[in-house]
Amino acid sequence: MKTILTPHLLGFLIERGYTHCLAKTQSISKSNASVMITLTPVKVKPVLHNLPLGYDTYYKITREPMQMAVGIDDTEVYISLELKQNRFVDTSSDSKKEVETNSYAFE
Repeated sequence: MKTILTPHLLGFLIERGYTHCLAKTQSISKSNASVMITLTPVKVKPVLHNLPLGYDTYYKITREPMQMAVGIDDTEVYISLELKQNRFVDTSSDSKKEVETNSYAFE
């Protein structure tokens, strides 16, 4: 799910331990914006020369994303949030069973 970045949402991510955001920049043709930035929060500092495919750069979450959250002229800023399903094998008892959990994870 992609949603517009707000100061409140950014505060929520910081409280959850996210320290950096991967960034994707795209040109768009809208009447109110010509640039779209999509941020993806992460908990570890990315390596600039080894970013995931499609990402241009990264930012410290308390710097540029904080400024982006209050708005940038001619730019739409979104944050990518995903609900992931995690599967693991419960080995706490004699009978091993697969367990599914839903948790918010940010790619």
